Amino acid sequence: MIEASGLRIGKLQIAQITTPTSLVYDQVSNVEFKLIKNVRIYYKTVSRHDPATGQLLRSETDATTSRGNFRSEISWLNSQYEITVNQYKYARKAVEAKPIDFTISRMYFEEPAGRSRAFAEYFGNYATIELTKKGSYRVRIDDHEDAYFYEKGKLVKILKKNALKNYTIRFIE
Repeated sequence: MIEASGLRIGKLQIAQITTPTSLVYDQVSNVEFKLIKNVRIYYKTVSRHDPATGQLLRSETDATTSRGNFRSEISWLNSQYEITVNQYKYARKAVEAKPIDFTISRMYFEEPAGRSRAFAEYFGNYATIELTKKGSYRVRIDDHEDAYFYEKGKLVKILKKNALKNYTIRFIE
């Protein structure tokens, strides 16, 4: 459930799909609320990883919003990543030579204990991770900051700071 000011504004579904030949994180977020006008954000990320090493092989993020359609694409090609990002008020085109072994999508299923960074598929760049207290982490990239909360190693809540509206993602089983 995604909520802002105590009101439900959307929902998030995320799955980890593992087979002997692939590891896929599939995330869909659908948010709608009204400020001065209606705000709609449909966001889908599919990240494919090598199941043996955890290395990111390909990630695609598509966002359909009331402000337009946006896309991020990260692909492991010829021993490097080709990164192309065109998101709302953010663009990046780059090459990354080192294998990416930990992503934001993975944080939905694994506490980042002992890690100092995670690759943010949406931004096509690394976010820093800072332990703030047991089970709580501050995740930053550029001027974006979120807080992730874990109980017994399981993600229970994310506080997202957003230019339009801060909101909370709560995980309900």
